[in-house]
Amino acid sequence: MYWTKASFFCLFGVIVLSAKNAAAQDNTPYSRFGLGELARSQNAISLGMGGVAQAYADAQSVNFLNPASYSNLQLVTFDVGLNGGVRRLSNKENNSRAGFGTLSYLQLGLPLSRKWGMNIGLRPMSRVAYNITQGEDKTFFDTLKVPVVHQYEGSGGLYQVYVGTGYGIGKFSIGVNVGYLFGNVTNSTKELYPATSNILPSKHSRRTSYGSFFYTLGVQQTINLTKDLELSLGATGSFQQKLTGRREQMRETLYYSASSNEYDTQDTVDYQKGVRGDIIYPQQLGGGIMLTKTNKFALGADFTTAQWSKFRNYGAPDSTQNSWKLSVGGQFIPNAESFTGYWNKVTYRLGGYYGKDYIKLGNKSMNQMGFSIGAGFPVRRIMPAIYQFSMINAAFEIGTRGDAGVSMKETFYKLTLGFTLSDRWFIKTKYD
Repeated sequence: MYWTKASFFCLFGVIVLSAKNAAAQDNTPYSRFGLGELARSQNAISLGMGGVAQAYADAQSVNFLNPASYSNLQLVTFDVGLNGGVRRLSNKENNSRAGFGTLSYLQLGLPLSRKWGMNIGLRPMSRVAYNITQGEDKTFFDTLKVPVVHQYEGSGGLYQVYVGTGYGIGKFSIGVNVGYLFGNVTNSTKELYPATSNILPSKHSRRTSYGSFFYTLGVQQTINLTKDLELSLGATGSFQQKLTGRREQMRETLYYSASSNEYDTQDTVDYQKGVRGDIIYPQQLGGGIMLTKTNKFALGADFTTAQWSKFRNYGAPDSTQNSWKLSVGGQFIPNAESFTGYWNKVTYRLGGYYGKDYIKLGNKSMNQMGFSIGAGFPVRRIMPAIYQFSMINAAFEIGTRGDAGVSMKETFYKLTLGFTLSDRWFIKTKYD
């Protein structure tokens, strides 16, 4: 198996285009609430272990969940992750299926000194993609019943661009991510009547643009138990933060166009532009523990929580609640120092998680749970590039949230691929 920088970036471009096309098919009604469907904040390595990341650190991978881990970087590391899969929605009466795909993260880790590292990255924070239709009979003038279709649509999402640094003193490390959150979300509601009813359909749309700075703090502590066995502790957190929003709203009357088979704008009833407001982003805390035997295995557990009950969007609460999640998992390498047998050097991963989602429906909590398997495939170096190391990390997840008996059950199957290219830069050329 051979790998070059050119083939790496070509493959990256092909997968990004494929992910972009797949994302357009997605439909997740739960993204209508809060800030949308929150992105999983782990790389492909951690996702393969059920999301365990708080105490994880590696010299050749970038764990952006805990910036304290940057102090362990030893090589310049370019890391990109993409995911795609299938989502199934079901309740007592109906079910549907949709595909999805998107960029998971894009980052560049830089070792600044022996115990000091830096990371520059971009990743999605949330995604909104839903199209819900609901029909009913509406009564006019006390006796006239007219069928009406309510159509709810949403699109968009939020992203984070950030820079982080981590510094180590002995076996203790501390780090911080600081960046800018940006993006926009569009929500619209249509009331559609039959063309023969002489009642004008209507549409109310709202587009909110976000732009604010954010931060995340992290610490890690490693304790040597034996020569090759160590126990690591990690924690991350951020206090409640205030995001800035800018909102446009429009109310329109519509008419049905037989030629296009769509509803077009007939008249604008009301338009508001540039209404500023605040979004309260909740406090988040997490902690974890990991037991590691060098070049052999790692076992860990994480617990995270967030105060989403305090979320406010332009001063208004939403269908959100305090959330929590417990993750457990680990990885195993049969023989990392083997000179023969490629599969002996592959890293095998397994994990799972359980918790309470931040969305609630009708004052009912939604549980979330999932299982994952993963693997890290080392890519053979091309001589004489003896300082170049590459890995392909894959994680396959099966997860659920909600309950078909009380609301709607969501089941997803997701594959995440992480491509890591590590190299030693800034080496002075030597001549004999």
